Amino acid sequence: MMQRLYTQLPDFARPTHPVMRHVLLRARSTRRRQVIRWLLGIIFLLGMVVLGWQIATGFGAVPLDTANSLDKVFLVLYWPLVTLQVIARIFALGSTSSVIATEVQRGTWDTLKITTNGASLTMKTRWAAVFYRLRTFLLVLLLARVVFVVIALIDLTSFQGRYLDLLLSGTTPFGLPDVSKETSVLAGILVTSMMLTASLLAPFTAVALDASIGMWIGTLSRGRLLGVLGQVALIFGRVVLTGFALQLGAVALSLAQPNVWPTEALTNSNLLGWLASFFGIAEGDMGLTLLHLPHVQRLWADREYGVLVGVAFLGYTLAQAALANLLVKWAGRRAAKPDGV
Repeated sequence: MMQRLYTQLPDFARPTHPVMRHVLLRARSTRRRQVIRWLLGIIFLLGMVVLGWQIATGFGAVPLDTANSLDKVFLVLYWPLVTLQVIARIFALGSTSSVIATEVQRGTWDTLKITTNGASLTMKTRWAAVFYRLRTFLLVLLLARVVFVVIALIDLTSFQGRYLDLLLSGTTPFGLPDVSKETSVLAGILVTSMMLTASLLAPFTAVALDASIGMWIGTLSRGRLLGVLGQVALIFGRVVLTGFALQLGAVALSLAQPNVWPTEALTNSNLLGWLASFFGIAEGDMGLTLLHLPHVQRLWADREYGVLVGVAFLGYTLAQAALANLLVKWAGRRAAKPDGV
């Protein structure tokens, strides 16, 4: 099965490719280190689940009470998953921004540049290798999202299968009585499908984009010191951007404490509120909010055209993938230039 999956990848991204095999073997650790790493990973995940439970219950101050017991899974795992996502994106940025600086330090960069497609192939391969190194993180994020999708589908069967009608009731532009029932149901199914699809794709496209950004930034300088400074700046920017997006999204969806900045601005402008909701979902929790139907109900009911946030998010994930592809190619061309890095 894995072999069939690998055949769908470009040549440079397959583990059997000589350059990719060299990159993966270089990063391979001993069996003892792998066991220790797995044990530490399991302990870390268990600790994150415990922390998620504490956050969901206000560190014991409030009971974890929901109308649907399955929704507790989302509330407990939300912040652990956000943390894992931030770690994955930081790793993607940091591991590719130093590709050229590392090869220069090893004394192999000049040899790669004079080899036919050597520099470009190295950049592409190191970008693709990020997904192999993050495969455990991505698998955890994907499995959690699949669980949330299943819970959402179960929730949609409640109220005698009319839960989707209730979600769309009074919304703009698909709510009754503005449109016919048949059109409303069809639009609801289509929008929900796009929303769930985007949420499943988001971890992969986000990592792809951050890895390509780090790689492109890395072509601006071959110096080790400037490379380290660039890594620090990228990581700091990623953390600040994610934190800012989470703050805006929480306020826009009325999940934060009352009167928290910028509540007044988002309340007075539906456009700003819509953009803040989209930004919080796209760059904050990478679509996790759209996998929790009580949050979706709040978004669709409180924001005009909020039902289209999921559609816009799917377009955003596809744009991330396209931009990542362009940046990798651009970085490869820059690296291959004789007068470049």
